[in-house]
Amino acid sequence: MVATRLKGKITSSRKLIVEIPHDLTPGSVEVILLQDAPAKVAKKPVRRTASHPAFGLWTDRADVIDSADYAAQLRQQLEQRSDRNG
Repeated sequence: MVATRLKGKITSSRKLIVEIPHDLTPGSVEVILLQDAPAKVAKKPVRRTASHPAFGLWTDRADVIDSADYAAQLRQQLEQRSDRNG
């Protein structure tokens, strides 16, 4: 088997267009397509603003000193529950 690299393109109508060199003999071929990966879209950073519905959720709670610690404790309790679905 002989490998030949060809450049081509896929049209919007899902057709593959390639130019076949004249020095290739007619016959059966196997086609392997290598396509460039699409550019990754950069994620926008999450903005934490007062307009979010959860903003200030625990403001009036006297038992919550550090909201990050409190949230971590809630997560830990949830992970330790034996009746959770999953």
